[in-house]
Amino acid sequence: MQSHHDFLNRCLNPNLVLDDVSELKMIQQEIEKRKAYHDSVLTDIADLERAKRELGKTAMEYSVRIERLQQTIEDNKSEKINQDLKFQKQMDEAVTENDTFLKEHGSIKQKLTKLEEERSELEKQIKVSSSMPQKQWVFTGNVLEDDQLRVEFDIKPYIRYPIRGGSAVITFDDEAVASRILEMEEHEVELEECRIKIKAQPLKLQMLEEIEIQTQVCKKRVLVSDIPKLIPADQLLDKLELHFSKLKNSGGEVQNIELLEDSGNVVVTFCAEGISENLTKKALHQMEFRGINKLIPLRVSAFINGEIENLKVSEVTSKRSVLFTGIPDIMDEETLRDYLEIHFQKPSNEGGEVDAFGYIPEGKSAIACFEADNEMASEM
Repeated sequence: MQSHHDFLNRCLNPNLVLDDVSELKMIQQEIEKRKAYHDSVLTDIADLERAKRELGKTAMEYSVRIERLQQTIEDNKSEKINQDLKFQKQMDEAVTENDTFLKEHGSIKQKLTKLEEERSELEKQIKVSSSMPQKQWVFTGNVLEDDQLRVEFDIKPYIRYPIRGGSAVITFDDEAVASRILEMEEHEVELEECRIKIKAQPLKLQMLEEIEIQTQVCKKRVLVSDIPKLIPADQLLDKLELHFSKLKNSGGEVQNIELLEDSGNVVVTFCAEGISENLTKKALHQMEFRGINKLIPLRVSAFINGEIENLKVSEVTSKRSVLFTGIPDIMDEETLRDYLEIHFQKPSNEGGEVDAFGYIPEGKSAIACFEADNEMASEM
């Protein structure tokens, strides 16, 4: 009731009505302001939402970029690790290669040192060869075609075979005869008033097939050659010892002196090393002999020591020679020899022409010497 009464009072009072209108306008204005503020707030909210969306989008882009950067960093780390491993491997390979190079360098250096030693030794050998005892050579008219030439060291085979007493060695002209004799094994030989049985055996010989000799110059010996046969051997040795023991002749104290009977050369052995080397620097040495008014030149050369390092021996069977054993000593040597040779020459006894014959009576022994068979191309 009070409110209604107040309203009536206002309506009846113009001033009050004006106040209400003014207040109403103020309220409307406030409402408009609030509405404008609200619209402004809505606009701000829309702007904020749009900014939020843009920020979200930007944040997403940055997140993607960060992930890419992180992946790049991880890839770079992996690549760096791989590069470090590769570099370490290259370093290890370089160290290994360097070690190998150092070893090869050391090996090559050793080989060079060895080659230098061999070269020095060869130079010595050349000097030795130039001062060795000389021999005269003459052309005999024998000429070989190019296809007949072979580079090899050829020696004439010479085999010694021990023969016991009660044995004989017969070499036949034809190896077929020797083969038949060996096939029969036992042979009955008719003598004056009896018969003897002897056995035929093949001759198996040990032949040198290959030999390797290491040579070196002796540091205490020299070989003296081209010695004229003017005085007896004992006087010659005394004179040579006296000559080579004198310092003025480049000599020194002589330990031993020896005459080589097969060649006539003399080997002088000194007590100290170095003397032989000084002597061989000059190939010819002048020496005075009693009864001769001029000096005689003697050739002095290095003495070569040889040591067998490799020896290969093979067994060969003589194709034309036969060994007979079990021969009794029942008559004189010459008569028994004739009976045996006559027996094995007869074709009726499977024999044939005898090329060589050797008989050793019981109680004796001998050495049979075998050489290469020229007709059978080096067969025994």
